[in-house]
Amino acid sequence: MNRTPAAPNRNALWARALVDGLARRGVSHACSGSGSRSAPLVAALAADDRFTLYPHVDERSAAFFALGVGAGSGRPAAVVTTSGTAAANLYPAVVEASQSEIPFLALTADRPAALRGTDANQTIDQRDLFGRYSRRSIDLALPEPTAAGLARLGAAVEAVWRAALGSPAGPAHLNVQFAKPLEPVHVPGDVPAGLEPRLAGSAAAVAERGAPPPDAGRELATLLQDARRPLIVCGPNQRPAIGRVALALAARVRAPLVADPLSGARFGSGAERWTMGSADLSLRADEVAAALHPDLVVRVGRAPTSAAVCRYLERHAAAPQFVLDATHRWRDHLATSARPLTGDPVATLERAAATDPGEADEDWIEQWRATDRAARLAVEPSLAGSWFEGAVADAMAESLPAGTPWFIGNSMPIRDVDAFTRATDRPLRPLGLRGASGIDGNVSAALGAAAASGRPAAALVGDLTLLHDVGALLADRPPGISLHLVVIQNRGGGIFHMLPIREHDPPFTPYVVMPQSVDLGAVAAAAGIPHRLVSSAAELREAVMAPDPESGGRGFRLTEACIEREHNWQQRTAAIESAKEAARREI
Repeated sequence: MNRTPAAPNRNALWARALVDGLARRGVSHACSGSGSRSAPLVAALAADDRFTLYPHVDERSAAFFALGVGAGSGRPAAVVTTSGTAAANLYPAVVEASQSEIPFLALTADRPAALRGTDANQTIDQRDLFGRYSRRSIDLALPEPTAAGLARLGAAVEAVWRAALGSPAGPAHLNVQFAKPLEPVHVPGDVPAGLEPRLAGSAAAVAERGAPPPDAGRELATLLQDARRPLIVCGPNQRPAIGRVALALAARVRAPLVADPLSGARFGSGAERWTMGSADLSLRADEVAAALHPDLVVRVGRAPTSAAVCRYLERHAAAPQFVLDATHRWRDHLATSARPLTGDPVATLERAAATDPGEADEDWIEQWRATDRAARLAVEPSLAGSWFEGAVADAMAESLPAGTPWFIGNSMPIRDVDAFTRATDRPLRPLGLRGASGIDGNVSAALGAAAASGRPAAALVGDLTLLHDVGALLADRPPGISLHLVVIQNRGGGIFHMLPIREHDPPFTPYVVMPQSVDLGAVAAAAGIPHRLVSSAAELREAVMAPDPESGGRGFRLTEACIEREHNWQQRTAAIESAKEAARREI
């Protein structure tokens, strides 16, 4: 930070010191909503050239944007709000950050504590506002312009920083009280001469992640030595290295790897050989799921997106299942009597792969490969010749340039990517919010991920997901953000066709599917975003591979893939049945 003149008042001093503390710990992205009480923090961020500051009209959108930055970079972004309901609008993103273990910093400006519980305007009790979802919540006292006061502020900044990047990572909250004046006017005698707005310490190192117990990797290697039919299941996680080392371990022990699209093991070196990319399809066949009987299951990351994979794990609950996690948390909602294996996942998998853990029976891996290959070959005619949501997911995955950050929305997009995209050695960087798995804020999060990556990014979301976060399109976007947003337009919630409620209409169509007739082209035009309609896989591939427009959208464009909802469901069902039958024939 360039040397700045002495702070004109204690609020400015406090805000500058807080912002300096964050910057020296590596925070470089911040989002702000409008408001007066947060003015000292916003002014400090705007004046500090170590930050990129993104203004947002909607605090909920700002929070999900910051969440996307955290998901894409592994470092927290800060969100600044004014007092009152503005702070409460961060709640959904805080919940998702907690459940998905994404680092996140909430800085909520507040009125003086003496006004709580009175009839003071725009004053609510913001202490511990996010409850158990926040890793740490600190209610700062009013600014104290002394060396001791700045030391206490520094301790608070350090505490929330370490909490956000701890094990597990997640959201942390600083509630920052300010009394007037909020603007940077000089208040005589308010700040002692020579008091620098700099905090002690500089934590370039992240908070200590749980170091693995000395024997975690050795214990895993010992388990694998005795296994002849081991299976590795890699679920969604926020650390790409987990997927890479899971692939390395699978190759070392010659074990099949079932990898969620958000695991880091679905797209990258070794995935074509060791990742069973069609497991979601083949394991839907009961005969296949029963025949592929493991004698050891090693699980890492969250539970898989695929319901078929989860049912498979439940079916084989009698086989020893170990859940690798850095902390002593219960990670077995499937109730498979899985045993915890406590250690840092990356270090533990690396150590197991570096020892001599034995090898699986060759018939075991070949049986998995045969069913996986058969399921994939069975759906390829549908993906090539039909236009349904699975073909959208497949065409997009095949067309994105290597290394593209790819945000995959909740509801059907993540499930279609899981079912219909192949495992490939071509690297992609899939991102998503599978903690609470809501559709809220997905567009904002995709924009945040694009901002964090510094390169052209892509996103795949449904129409209701877009409309739920349509304000993200209308906000003023910095020119450095490049995002190609592909929206599946099926005029409602297609995922609900998977549920028994579809047989009861009404209320199914009007109140569950919620059909809509919004003209997305008009929405894009209002936002100044280039818009394109596609109605085939070939058109989508062309759109995805086309270069970013040089004008109008400033690197942001929207491609609308129009799908007829009933036709989609018929094609999807037929493709899945073909895959199940093909996999059965290999057993």
